[in-house]
Amino acid sequence: MNTAPLDFTLKELRLSGLGQSLPARLQEAAANQLTHAEFLELILQNELNIRHQRQLGRRTQAAAFRHPKSLEDFDWSFNPGVPRKMIFDLAAGGFLREHTDVLFLGPPGVGKTHLVQAIGQSAIRLGFTVLYTSIFDLVRDFLKDESVNHQDRTLRRYLKPDLLLIDDMGLKALPKHSGEYLLEVIMRRYENRSTIMTSNRPLEEWGKLLGDVLAAGAILDRFLHHVQVIAIKGRSYRVKDSPILRPQTNEVATPSAAGDAS
Repeated sequence: MNTAPLDFTLKELRLSGLGQSLPARLQEAAANQLTHAEFLELILQNELNIRHQRQLGRRTQAAAFRHPKSLEDFDWSFNPGVPRKMIFDLAAGGFLREHTDVLFLGPPGVGKTHLVQAIGQSAIRLGFTVLYTSIFDLVRDFLKDESVNHQDRTLRRYLKPDLLLIDDMGLKALPKHSGEYLLEVIMRRYENRSTIMTSNRPLEEWGKLLGDVLAAGAILDRFLHHVQVIAIKGRSYRVKDSPILRPQTNEVATPSAAGDAS
């Protein structure tokens, strides 16, 4: 069967997904004696499925995840104290519809970054737009564009997503004016869009980290108004298999105990 004219028409209508599946669907229709309506429903569903997958791919790419993660990949047995039900409730997206926020607190390595990216992936599948960034990259973007008067463009980038993930708060002190930039983002997203932040340090230290106690207070005043705090304790997942740890006691081995491995 010559389908060249039909292929051309599908391209003109930008139905490329339908065009890809058409040969197989024509054979299926003939083999199963599908009615015209059944055949039409089948090929249109193919087009919708392919468009949905492409949209997911574009949104995942735009989210700029550090390493895309899923909840299925998370090792729930390593730190049993991680509130599994709360995490899956967040992945269901209710907080996004209510425009509330989430704060993950805990030491490095307990899974905060994995969990927030997994929640972001779930949000994308629910149809929301997501952007992942470290606090350092966010501040760097503002500092870079400040010199060329593009701060409005940078601000729009961080205000537009339905869900903004800000990771790594507390790893080190931030540059001057960081508090002002973060305050602008949090203040403008407040009760309009949802934000998830992770922090390795307690909230009372944010003023020191930002170098601006007043800005830190204003940030927390808004961010904590409609926030769900998830505190995670436990060991670092990244170093659980470290060869310098004694399996029996989890103590760091001394140079003599480590032998000639160094």
